[in-house]
Amino acid sequence: METVEILALSALVLSLLLLLKVFSLQRQLNEIKFELQSPHLRRDKSEFSKPLHQTSPSSPDLARVSPQANIDDRLRMLIASSKRIQAIKEFREVSGSGLKEAKDYVDHLERSDY
Repeated sequence: METVEILALSALVLSLLLLLKVFSLQRQLNEIKFELQSPHLRRDKSEFSKPLHQTSPSSPDLARVSPQANIDDRLRMLIASSKRIQAIKEFREVSGSGLKEAKDYVDHLERSDY
């Protein structure tokens, strides 16, 4: 290998490592944002005492069940961290939906991300 090729390969590896670090920092930032907004979510929990969606939980058009986009971001973060059960629990807590509906919603979010 020539020196130029080695430098190019090194630059590529370095840029990939930096990209991974950026994604990690973005995830941490989303966690911090959610933690700062959690008191707000808990105070307004009475708004979510009944299920927020009228469509069948297995329908593919479950784009947004919650009026707050923050919960979807939080659920995606939990799914990405391999914490699906925690995501289902949090969705049930916020929306007041049943176990099956919450699982279906989390499954839908997971499929839409990949």
